[in-house]
Amino acid sequence: MALSNEPTVKITRGAPPTLRAEPRERRKLQEINSRQVDKHLVSLTEPDSFEAEQYRKLRYILEEKRKPGKNTVIGICSPAAGDGKSLTAVNLAAALAQARDSKVLLMDVDLRRDSASLKEHLNLGNPGGIGLTDAIQDPTLSLQDITRPLSGSNLSIVLTGSRTAAPYELLSSPRFEALISEAAKQYSYVVLDAPPVVPVSDCRVISRFVDSFLMVVSAHRTPRPMLEEALDLVGPDKLMGLIYNRGELMPRSYYGYYRYGKPMSEQIKRREPRVQVQGVPSDG
Repeated sequence: MALSNEPTVKITRGAPPTLRAEPRERRKLQEINSRQVDKHLVSLTEPDSFEAEQYRKLRYILEEKRKPGKNTVIGICSPAAGDGKSLTAVNLAAALAQARDSKVLLMDVDLRRDSASLKEHLNLGNPGGIGLTDAIQDPTLSLQDITRPLSGSNLSIVLTGSRTAAPYELLSSPRFEALISEAAKQYSYVVLDAPPVVPVSDCRVISRFVDSFLMVVSAHRTPRPMLEEALDLVGPDKLMGLIYNRGELMPRSYYGYYRYGKPMSEQIKRREPRVQVQGVPSDG
C-alpha cells in the first residue's frame, strides 16, 4: 500500500472533526564514500604514510589516557579559524577508527561555519539533509537520524545541518548535552570539531561536555598573544596538549624504517608533514 503524506481526518461523535498528521518515515542519510575524500585526509588515503603516523601518535595518547570501561569525548579546538583544526579532527577520528573494536563519531559542533571545511575535505559538495542543529531543535530526531556512516570504516560523521542564528544558545541547551551523552554511550570515541576559542564563546560552553581538548596551533601563523589567551580560556584542567600544525618535523630520511619493506625505487613521493604533537602532558 502506498504511503500518503496527506493528513487523515478523525471524526468523533459529538465533536468537530480534527486533523491528525500521519508520521512520516524518515529517510536515512546517505553514506559518505571514503574513496572520494580529499588527499589531505591521509589517515584514509595514505594510512602507511609519515603524515598518517603523526595522527597515530595522537591516537596512542588518547588510547593510553582512556579509562577502562569509559568512552572518551575529545574536543579539537584552535585559537582562531584557519589553523587546521577540522583537518586534524577528521584525520584523528579516522586514525582512532582503524582499531577493529572502536566505533568513532566525528561531530562538527562549530555551528557558525555550516560544516564548510568538513564538506570540502570529504568532497561532499552541498549534501543537504539534517544535522546537529536540527536534532537540537527537534527532540523527535535521534542521534542516528543525523549520523552519516563513512563507507568501509568504523567512523561516522555528524554535520552541523541547518543554519542557525543562535549557535551559543543551542550549544548551551540541555538537548545538546543529551545528544553528547547519547553519543558517548554509543561510541568508543566522540571527536568534536569545536569552534575557535578566542573569537567566540561557543568553545567555552562545549568544555562542560568534553573530557579534554587538543588545541591546534598553526606554525608561523598563530600570534603568541592569541595562543596565550586561548590557553587561559580553555584552562589547564581541560587541555590535554597542543598540536603543532604546518611545521617542519624530523628529516624525511628518519622515517625510512616505516617503509623498510619497499625498495627505494618503489617508494611513493611524500608530501611535507603537516602535524606534530607538542607539549602533551604525562599522566603524572
